Amino acid sequence: MGDGRTLLAADDVSLTLAAGSRTAVVGASGSGKSTLLHLVGGLDRPDAGTISVFGEEITELGAKALADFRSGVGFVFQQFHLIPALSLLDNVAAPLIGRAGAARRRARAAEMLEAVGLVDRASALPSQLSGGQQQRVAIARALVVEPKLLLADEPTGNLDSVTAAEILDLIARVHAEFATTVLLATHDPEVAASCDAQVHVSDGRVTGISGGV
Repeated sequence: MGDGRTLLAADDVSLTLAAGSRTAVVGASGSGKSTLLHLVGGLDRPDAGTISVFGEEITELGAKALADFRSGVGFVFQQFHLIPALSLLDNVAAPLIGRAGAARRRARAAEMLEAVGLVDRASALPSQLSGGQQQRVAIARALVVEPKLLLADEPTGNLDSVTAAEILDLIARVHAEFATTVLLATHDPEVAASCDAQVHVSDGRVTGISGGV
């Protein structure tokens, strides 16, 4: 913490999720939900323990190997993190830079925008969209790499109830159509109930599991 204190954001967590599952990590703000997602996605490293994703142990990977792993994971954040100066098409295509040629990148990005109902706005800038539309673009960007794992951190946290329901329906459709394993963090019981299973966390610890994990 900078003042000599240590904060255990993920404390002695032991958890196994089935491939193809849709699971919610549930807890109050500051309970460790985001840290758990960041660990699974290789954005943070644990101080101890191991993390395996689809049989690959990621905790000891070097920087390049870890970056390669992350490039195949879909991330959806509460704040969208779209690039303001890029069109929606170019935002969605960005994760494919270095992995596909320009024509293929744009074709794949258009496919994903079509999947989220925004292909007609492909040339628009993020600032020209509503919050719900920006989240749809963020989901399209996460899916463009055809990830086996989709990590969503409070994906409906900045949205009104109607738009939030639309985003949850979209995530459910993605899960069903692409057989994507979904792990999302939320403090909203209704969002958690939309998933097959719920992992409850408090002070960095798993305090309970309900559903089909």
